[in-house]
Amino acid sequence: MAERKIRYSQEIIAILRSEVENVVNRRIVSPADFDFLSQAILNAKKQPISPTTLKRIWGYVKDVGSAYNPERFTLCVLAGFVGYRDIEDFIENVNANDKMTQSGNYFGETISSAEIPFNCSVELRWTPDRVCVLKRISSVEFEVEMSKNAKLRKGDVVEFASLTQNAPAFFSKVVHADSELVHTYVAGTRTGVTYRILDSNDE
Repeated sequence: MAERKIRYSQEIIAILRSEVENVVNRRIVSPADFDFLSQAILNAKKQPISPTTLKRIWGYVKDVGSAYNPERFTLCVLAGFVGYRDIEDFIENVNANDKMTQSGNYFGETISSAEIPFNCSVELRWTPDRVCVLKRISSVEFEVEMSKNAKLRKGDVVEFASLTQNAPAFFSKVVHADSELVHTYVAGTRTGVTYRILDSNDE
């Protein structure tokens, strides 16, 4: 009987994508980026992942959408590319980081996106020296008003369910200002994000 395929959570895959982009110091958003990444992985790990497979993992190919479940081998190569033994080692590290943060100041104050008033802004900060200001523009969407040292850029539109002090921030939808492609993004994967609601007197 065929071995049952493991299904990996979208949160884990999103964190892995973010780690890969951190390693290559490049946002992966265009066909040229996927060609570059495929070659970079081959050079580093001597294991091929085709640009087409990478496009599916990054959500660039729309016909597979968020339901795409990569093969374990592929995720192991990506995990190895960012410094882990395999995908299980990567997941264990992510979970360990969560537990360490939880034992300290993880379960901080949480705010849902719906609690942030319309036309109100929230400032996010995470290490190293990353800052974003998001303004609520619809029932579910926020526009990036300012971004410093982060992959999010001014004019991008994002969606998220909630923010928790000192926890990673998971954006379930990111649409860059110069593209119609939809991405996911995780901020503060290792140290968490702090947030504050800005009032009218904040610049």
